[in-house]
Amino acid sequence: MNSAPGKLILAGEHAVVYGQPALAMPIAALRASVAVEPAPRGAGMTVHAPDLGLVWRLRATAPLSDLAQRTLDYLQLPEPDLRLTISSSIPIASGMGSGAAVGAALVRALAEQAGQQLSAQVISDLVYQSEKAFHGTPSGIDNTVVAYEQPILFQRQTQGEPLIAPLAVGNQWHFVVADSGIASETKAVVGDLRQRWLADPELYNRQFVAVGNLVRQIQTALAGNDAELFGQLLSQNHQLLQTLGVSAEKLDYLVQTALAAGAWGAKMSGAGWGGIMLALVPAERASYIQQQLRAAGAVQTWQTSLLPTDSKR
Repeated sequence: MNSAPGKLILAGEHAVVYGQPALAMPIAALRASVAVEPAPRGAGMTVHAPDLGLVWRLRATAPLSDLAQRTLDYLQLPEPDLRLTISSSIPIASGMGSGAAVGAALVRALAEQAGQQLSAQVISDLVYQSEKAFHGTPSGIDNTVVAYEQPILFQRQTQGEPLIAPLAVGNQWHFVVADSGIASETKAVVGDLRQRWLADPELYNRQFVAVGNLVRQIQTALAGNDAELFGQLLSQNHQLLQTLGVSAEKLDYLVQTALAAGAWGAKMSGAGWGGIMLALVPAERASYIQQQLRAAGAVQTWQTSLLPTDSKR
């Protein structure tokens, strides 16, 4: 069985669409998986999502069918007789990259069936095509994080491939993630902000630059060990996202709840208008902060962490 993780955007969401840097990390505890079984000869390929009660044929008009065909074309393979079954613990429409994770797992499964191992870059590129079909103008960060499975800095370039760089992590950072329970459709939020940017590009470009400057400060803090500074910068990023009009009342409430419970900093993560928030927390207070977030209306909570870069060698 092939799988891929969910993702968290630490900083820079939305501004990343307009050329600013963003920081993101995988959340390994939440994964999407694709199991492959042979189908009768001549049956062709079907993709099954039992959790959603959906089935796609390869020729169907659906993002996963499109991605599967692109992958087969890349592998130079005809349509195989296979049944692919998707399972995922990543909440849908939550800002955690569920679509990209399913896509990456699907690409890996098809490559394995062909006896090939694709690079993270190829997987990311193939999934990005599917993301564009589904989300309209995605940043490219979701497919990159789930394909590489490591914390990264991501920045679009005016020409050529995006800048992708691994992040230096200077401390063991602990996070609590909470799901607001409000579905967040990336395409709708990104599209709304784009319309407002088109109406007043000078105003929004200034705000995007402010986010970008903050992201670079957060990158430096991530590589250090000053938890209070790191937390303050994350909270400032949330305030800028509020100014951009992409937060939501419940997200703001959960952010305030986490701060009141002892988090060093907190912010919404992902597209916004719903979905998730994350909090940088002392390890010893993580469970308590989870309890407080659930009491405040979070439908699910998780703990995750980043290890120092040196400990991964």
